[in-house]
Amino acid sequence: MNAPARPQLVVAVPARSVTEARRAVRAARDAGADLAEIRLDLWPPAERERAGELFPAPLPLVATVRSRAEGGEGPDDPAERAAVLAAAARLPFAYLDRERLRDPMPAEGREDGPLPVESSHLPAGTPVAAAQAIWTAPSRPGAVRKVVLPAPVGVALTELVPALRRDPPPPGTSVMTTGPSGPLLRALGARLGSAWVYARLPESATSAPPIEPSQLAVDDLARFFSGPTDAPLFALLGRPVAGSPSPRLHGTWMRRQKVAGIYLPLEIASADELAAALRLLPELGFRGANVTHPWKEAALRLAARATPIARQVGVANCLRFDPDGPLADNTDVAAAEQRLGELRAAGRWDGETVAVVGSGGAARATVGAARRLGARAVVYGRNRGAVDRIVRDLGADPGDPAAPHPARLAVHATTVGRAASEPLAVPIASVVAPGGYLLDWVYGAADGEVARAAARARAAYEGGDRLLAYQAAESYERWWGLRPPPPDVFAATEGSCAE
Repeated sequence: MNAPARPQLVVAVPARSVTEARRAVRAARDAGADLAEIRLDLWPPAERERAGELFPAPLPLVATVRSRAEGGEGPDDPAERAAVLAAAARLPFAYLDRERLRDPMPAEGREDGPLPVESSHLPAGTPVAAAQAIWTAPSRPGAVRKVVLPAPVGVALTELVPALRRDPPPPGTSVMTTGPSGPLLRALGARLGSAWVYARLPESATSAPPIEPSQLAVDDLARFFSGPTDAPLFALLGRPVAGSPSPRLHGTWMRRQKVAGIYLPLEIASADELAAALRLLPELGFRGANVTHPWKEAALRLAARATPIARQVGVANCLRFDPDGPLADNTDVAAAEQRLGELRAAGRWDGETVAVVGSGGAARATVGAARRLGARAVVYGRNRGAVDRIVRDLGADPGDPAAPHPARLAVHATTVGRAASEPLAVPIASVVAPGGYLLDWVYGAADGEVARAAARARAAYEGGDRLLAYQAAESYERWWGLRPPPPDVFAATEGSCAE
């Protein structure tokens, strides 16, 4: 793709007061932003009256009053909105954002007044052709036009991106999406000709959630847009993917090793959408992807080729997009093998038997790792057919959930502990021996059901942060040919183990 000029990066500031906003705008400037959006709809009336205290500002500011109808917190009443916008127009904001169909555009006004941003926030289900009609229509001289369409990844890849490539938006126009495809359209902003790309503050600058969940960190976007025009993209494909540390891990390693790239979380709704992603992402400059629940088996089936270890365990969590098609690999096995080996070397496991709870991709990787270390794996799961397939394919032993034999090391490899997961079906407290060690593939669940089961068994508990970092480092090496330095890998896992 041809790469137009770098888009302007606009940080949507989640502040609710003048004091918070001033601090956030400085952080946005330091992280590489070109503009900062002040969401006046988030501010109480008393703070709006103090908005003049924002100036002088370290960045040009965009004043926005997003109504509830468009997903904001501002008034829907036209008179109330007009009053707030009129007050903002009297201040030295660089731009004034008005909803195209909700707010009348301003008269010419003062020569030095804010420039208009014509926003069109379209409802879910709006056809791409309707959005295209807006971004190709004439706009006011000097105005920035913004078209926002909620869209799943499949629609973005098969309909929206092709439409943008066939009929590029005119200068001064930004087309973006919300929802699962939001990160994709933002990262492709330069290659698709967007004038502005909206971003969030870096995690280090705020604890507040981003205004739009699909916004990417401004420092990651600034580094990516400043790199070569063919800088690679990477993705995490799964459902759900929100909150995954993988983008942060890969972004940190790319920054420290001074390579240009960006890693995106993309929520995939169906196997058909996964197939479309594997077919079309390489055309957009993607070099690789990680695959997580529930698409690891499908990723292996859809790949053009597979490594021996991916074929052996029957699932893939890492894809490299080669010229002849996706190569499926499994870096979970290497991660599990490394961690089990460390636990054995530290005397936390005798290296003989590991109890595995689960029968999906993580369980298969764990069994594969145990076998590579010469250990016996006993698999417990409520899906007897899936357990039998692991026993048959990988040489494990079946465990009886009703009469488990406690092991010194147990590995939890189900989705329990993730968002909207079901309760434990296997009594983990009976699977791990007192004084033993329970290793969990789920990260960020140190106070969850599995950790409490370990406490009941008087066993040590370790969350999945270290396993995640280890498999991420393996994937990173597959894609870049560079190994993240060990201190970087270990730093990502601090606090993942609790005695």
